[in-house]
Amino acid sequence: MPDDLREIAGLFRATAGQLRRLSRGPLRTERDTIVAIEAYLYKDQMRSAPAFPPDQCREAANLLEELADKLEVLTGSSRERG
Repeated sequence: MPDDLREIAGLFRATAGQLRRLSRGPLRTERDTIVAIEAYLYKDQMRSAPAFPPDQCREAANLLEELADKLEVLTGSSRERG
């Protein structure tokens, strides 16, 4: 069971890292740039918004890291932060 909780904590931390990456803007590789936007109607006009709003991505990442910390406490493992 502790190994399962450590694995989940690790997945939460990895997901938090990817959410922080999304919060910084378009995803870029050597050949491509991926931009995700959402379109919606507002007062009969087409508007767009980021599909991954930076503030929401960072907030979700923070929550995932808090959950990972709690899981690590349950397993008795300590993680040094630097």
